[in-house]
Amino acid sequence: MENRIDLTLYKEVAKFGASDMEICMQCGNCSASCPLSKGNDTFPRKIYRYLQLGLRDKLLSSPEPWLCYYCGECNKDCPRGAEPAETMMATRRWLTTQYDWTGLAKRLYLSEAWEIGSLSVVALGIILLFWFFHGPIITDRVAVNSFAPVVWIEIGDLTMAAVLTIFLLSNAFRMFGFIMAGTRVPLRLYITEAKAFVFHFATQKRWRECGEDRSRWLKHFILVTGYMTMMTLIIVFIRWFQVDDDSWHFTSIFGYYATGVLLYLTVDMFRSRLQKKADIHRFSEPTDWLFLILLFFTTLTGIFMHMVRLAGWPMGTYVMYVIHLAIAVPMLVIEVPFGKWSHLFYRPLAIFLTTVREKALKESNVDIETVKADVGETFLACMQCGTCTSLCPWNRIDASYSPRAILRQISLDCATEQNLDQAIWACVTCNACGIHCPRGIDIIDITRAVRCRNVESQKIPQQFELALHSLRHNGNPWSGLAEKRMQWADGLEIPAIAPEHEYCLFTCCTTAYDANFSSRYRHIARALPLLLDQAGITFGTLGLKESCCGDPAHNIGDRNILAALRDKNSDRILHSGTKKIVTTSPHCLNTFKTVYTGIKDVIRIEHYTQLLDRLIERGLLKPIRGYEDRVTFHDPCYLGRHNHIYDAPRRVLGAIPGLDLVEMVDSKETSLCCGGGGGGAWDARPVEKRFAVLRVKQALDTGADTIATACPYCIRTLDDAVNALGAGNQIVVQDLAVLLLNAVMPVNEGKSEHSSREVVHV
Repeated sequence: MENRIDLTLYKEVAKFGASDMEICMQCGNCSASCPLSKGNDTFPRKIYRYLQLGLRDKLLSSPEPWLCYYCGECNKDCPRGAEPAETMMATRRWLTTQYDWTGLAKRLYLSEAWEIGSLSVVALGIILLFWFFHGPIITDRVAVNSFAPVVWIEIGDLTMAAVLTIFLLSNAFRMFGFIMAGTRVPLRLYITEAKAFVFHFATQKRWRECGEDRSRWLKHFILVTGYMTMMTLIIVFIRWFQVDDDSWHFTSIFGYYATGVLLYLTVDMFRSRLQKKADIHRFSEPTDWLFLILLFFTTLTGIFMHMVRLAGWPMGTYVMYVIHLAIAVPMLVIEVPFGKWSHLFYRPLAIFLTTVREKALKESNVDIETVKADVGETFLACMQCGTCTSLCPWNRIDASYSPRAILRQISLDCATEQNLDQAIWACVTCNACGIHCPRGIDIIDITRAVRCRNVESQKIPQQFELALHSLRHNGNPWSGLAEKRMQWADGLEIPAIAPEHEYCLFTCCTTAYDANFSSRYRHIARALPLLLDQAGITFGTLGLKESCCGDPAHNIGDRNILAALRDKNSDRILHSGTKKIVTTSPHCLNTFKTVYTGIKDVIRIEHYTQLLDRLIERGLLKPIRGYEDRVTFHDPCYLGRHNHIYDAPRRVLGAIPGLDLVEMVDSKETSLCCGGGGGGAWDARPVEKRFAVLRVKQALDTGADTIATACPYCIRTLDDAVNALGAGNQIVVQDLAVLLLNAVMPVNEGKSEHSSREVVHV
């Protein structure tokens, strides 16, 4: 199910009684204090989050509001004074309206006039039916079966039951569709676990664990037994229950039981609400009162009818009979499928569906011990504050990925294939979570650890298979041939690396091989060598011996491929005699610094933006040619958040005469990821569902003509986003090195492949 962000959701649910959603700071005290919140179905905190973020589809698919029994324990522990129990109640009302395809439930909940009017219309219909179609009125004795023939009443009862069943089952089917969307469950589980629905419908057993007053579950259970007993008598046993003489039938015992239970418990609930002893009754809605009022008067009129029948008063019996049905039928027809009574059906159904879903989930390949073995125990310090999830860029698309949930599943050792093994592949390793974690947890390391375990178990998404195969056999993820690695440099004289060269230039595989990239961005790969040559910097490359740094294998989780590439490159770099490496990609920079333990302490590794910044400062590169457009810089995640390089690229751009540098709303530490990292370059989802589209929109909002960046993945994804938005005539994506090359080229040299804006326009 697509997770839409609906900014009106907050106000919509507020109409049903939620009034403090903005107070919640996601501390989790409410969930910790709730005796029923556990496992994968945690509340109320999760529900608050969905409401705050406007995640309509997430809320629709949540069974948790129905798992809450409204004990009020969460209200006592909220440090902000919020009322989570009331928000859960309001959410249940809202969900009832979403399940109802007729739209009547929403009108009844939001309008007292509609609710009372609907009840009155049905009641009037019952009265008119008896007015015009009653049987013979016998006054010398009580003859209910003459006035209202039992066959007619039986047909009416069965018709009413059919109507109720149709509405409840059709709404239940919608509820099933929302909650079980995307979950594959064997049919046998629905059959074998059906007992959960019956058991919880009959007993409300979970209420025994809920709140200080543990007798509430018993009262509710007895109330349900009275209600179901009466329903059974009037629908199944009406022929024996509706009698004119004083002859005894065993159904009378059940009738007295049901009547006594309903009368006593409705009065008890009235008293509880009027005295407001319990915190949970402070905010009773009018519909809650009406529910009890109807139940009370249905019972009371039934008693009065029985009394006047026994007293031998015919007309009084007939009148009370009509009044009794004029209250009972509207209550059943309106309140059961569309009002508060629907929770008697939806709650056990939610428990049943969550039970089935849990049984269907397969245990994860990853457990807490395997993660601890890979990354240590720091992640156990997670306090579930939710900062990671709130800053995750997926929140801006569909909130399909939650780092907090990942940490929680692992920490509690309750992960499944669905909520961990499959979910983890959405991460693009942008590190927005890790850099802002108040406990300093490196969440990306946990992502990689989980992925590694899945790769070892050969459980890997299909979109990565070709990339890994190519890395293993071709030394690059783009299915390129090793002998074509240097095609990007055709026409340039770049020697093989030798000890006398100051730098070893390491080129990104995306630049060298990706057909989608190289066909449009060949000039980008060539800009840096030309700049280094102009600055008098000696450099060489590994040439055809160069292989992928291993970043894709590292982030996808294939340790064997990573180790092979690392060892091969390390050996060739060390034997080349070089002392410095300059990379064109931040991903290569990060991989060399974090994975290549054999070279990182003996060889200086830097990104080309750092080198260009220093060359400008030393006067070896002098930008003299103006660039009159407005430029905004996109911080690549692996340059910025992973390696904290923010100022160098901005200083380079600032050195270009006439260039107007403006910042996007998210920049530097808060830069919005393009979505290309962590395997995102092979993401199968539509372009419009990626972060790059949002990033281009942010760039357009600045009024910039050019998006400058310094990462091949970013250029690739941002350019796709520009095309997807049809904004090619408004903004272009360009590499920082190309902009600088255009500025340092002497004006009298005329146009070149680098100096024409039309050529570099993407």
